[in-house]
Amino acid sequence: MQRGKALAEMAAPLVLDYRRGLMNDDGSGPVGWRQRARAAWFSVGLAIACTAMFLATVGVCAGSSETPVSVARESLIGLASCKATLEQLGALSVARVWVDGEWWRVATTGLLHGSWIHLILNIWSLWSVGEWCERAWGAARTAGLFVAGSLCGALASMAWAEAPMVVGASAGVLALAAALLVGRMFGPPETQARLAPVSPTALVITLVLMFAIGLVVPVIAQAGHVGGFVAGIAAWWAGSQRGWMRGAVAMVLALGVNELVHIAARPDGRPRYHEFVGYREIDRGDPVAAGAAFVAALEAGPVGAEPSNGVAYGLSLAGVRLAEADALVDVALAEAPGNPSYLDTKGWIACRAGHSETGLALLEAARAEDEAGATDEILGHIRDCGAAAVGP
Repeated sequence: MQRGKALAEMAAPLVLDYRRGLMNDDGSGPVGWRQRARAAWFSVGLAIACTAMFLATVGVCAGSSETPVSVARESLIGLASCKATLEQLGALSVARVWVDGEWWRVATTGLLHGSWIHLILNIWSLWSVGEWCERAWGAARTAGLFVAGSLCGALASMAWAEAPMVVGASAGVLALAAALLVGRMFGPPETQARLAPVSPTALVITLVLMFAIGLVVPVIAQAGHVGGFVAGIAAWWAGSQRGWMRGAVAMVLALGVNELVHIAARPDGRPRYHEFVGYREIDRGDPVAAGAAFVAALEAGPVGAEPSNGVAYGLSLAGVRLAEADALVDVALAEAPGNPSYLDTKGWIACRAGHSETGLALLEAARAEDEAGATDEILGHIRDCGAAAVGP
């Protein structure tokens, strides 16, 4: 499972007022594409790096797959079969940070993307705002804004425990957009003059639409977006101060980031934290630790179909609290009766409880409902059901 962070950014071209056009600093006329690319070399370089990392992701995943053509096809809208490759290349797999201490993923996840659509939208959004940030503040400060947004977005995603895996540059892009907005509206006169072609109204509308879509589209990592946006405003504010105020503001922000890191390191108040930890312990081959994590997730009271199914399936893998797991997956099935993943979970719980006949019937129903063709997981459960019993 993964979340891209850019689907709502297709409206980003609204940032520019094209009636005024892109002008030279002296207002003499349009800037050519080559000149613009040289002037915005950080944004161009970052776009190239993101593209190279995506091509590497698809290449490595396809090279290790028995169906490389399918991987290439699915890369247009998602890389569901490439989770291991994304993790290998540095995706923010939150449980690997919590359990294995792989904090470096916070810094690398912004270069990775989950599909061609995800990548293209993020690159277009980056160019829409990054060029103007470099015009106003130069490449070094623009890079600093992007890095601050990307890091804080990743930390916010961890603190909110919103998804097991998060990838994408959009937290950094949103930091640039936030700085661009406040710089255009509240910056010194020389900054506002350089940013005169940027329409604050259009930028605000774009941002409002993006955050609104993030509230209703599950694959968007909304906490990461908010973290990046806030980081952009905070970084611009710190950079706009002079003298002792700059140091004071920087200290306040450092304390805030320290608190964010502290929360992100163990957000055990969030409903899905223990669930994600449990699955990581399963991957590490520690069923005892996994069972404890899934029991904690159960006691936290998962809300909604997907979290309920996730905890129920985790309990079945750990072989504990199977009766409660069965009741939990019924909550998910009540919302989506024909969901093959939920039917698979209920069937596997029955198999683990020693009710192989019931379990096989449910697993066959899951296979029949799986329009994309029975997954290896469902087929594996059908194969192993008879020997899966661990007791009630």
